[in-house]
Amino acid sequence: MHWRLNRIQYPVYNLGPGKRIGIWTQGCSRHCPGCVSQSLWSHDGGKEFEAERIAQDILNVQQHFDGITITGGEPFEQYKPLIVFCSIIKSYTDLTIFVFSGYDLEELQQRHPDRMFMTYLDYLLDGKYDRNVREDRNVRGSSNQHLYRFEHGVAVEQNDVFSGRQWSFAVSDDGEVFLSGIPKQHDLADIIEQFSQVGLTIRFQ
Repeated sequence: MHWRLNRIQYPVYNLGPGKRIGIWTQGCSRHCPGCVSQSLWSHDGGKEFEAERIAQDILNVQQHFDGITITGGEPFEQYKPLIVFCSIIKSYTDLTIFVFSGYDLEELQQRHPDRMFMTYLDYLLDGKYDRNVREDRNVRGSSNQHLYRFEHGVAVEQNDVFSGRQWSFAVSDDGEVFLSGIPKQHDLADIIEQFSQVGLTIRFQ
């Protein structure tokens, strides 16, 4: 099953509880104003992988991690490979699966009436990013978003939303630097300033 991804990065510590593997899907139709990941909007970018192969690779290293976080892009716009991947992970590991979506839970239930995602996911953070109600305390980009835990196929809204301040960096083969996390209000300006002090100019896509 083909799955178009932008990147896989690990470890990450600020996109869910514990030490995690991060998967960024490619392609998003939501186009939230103020999105910091506009390079992930195009459905033609990234690379195609086999969802089954990615799952197998994770099975080989599962003992080193607490879970997997899938974000994007919009993971639910590639629903079939998402479900195939998650079903394998949940069948053979105890890793928790945390997914970010720009669709709210009701929209996802309407778009995917099989509701299989409610069986295979552990956590869902739902809703479009709204820069007018920016959230600076946790993994939510904005306060209109909700965190759900799925318990036996039932969505239970969580009052406490995970927080994490430890950024994770990765460098691609062509020298591109990736940072994982939900930036707070002044984070990007601070990062640009810190890089400029050592003579590096960076831009966000």
